[in-house]
Amino acid sequence: MRAYVRKGGDEADTTGRQCLCNGLPATIGPAQRRLGGRVEPPLVTIGKDLSFLPALSPDEAPFTAADVVRWLAPGAGAARPA
Repeated sequence: MRAYVRKGGDEADTTGRQCLCNGLPATIGPAQRRLGGRVEPPLVTIGKDLSFLPALSPDEAPFTAADVVRWLAPGAGAARPA
């Protein structure tokens, strides 16, 4: 966040945001360690194609990243929702 602001970005734009450069590697293990012991959280993306969302959540109920993974990989333990 500080680097973004230092380069001219608005700090208000950083609320709820995370750096891709740090979050994506954290997803596979090498998370960046921050001052005070905080570890960069993982970041998982699903790309631009959101056409599967109505099948994943036909009633528009909230869903988790784990729900998406189960839907994408039905052989991983759970069947796709009807």
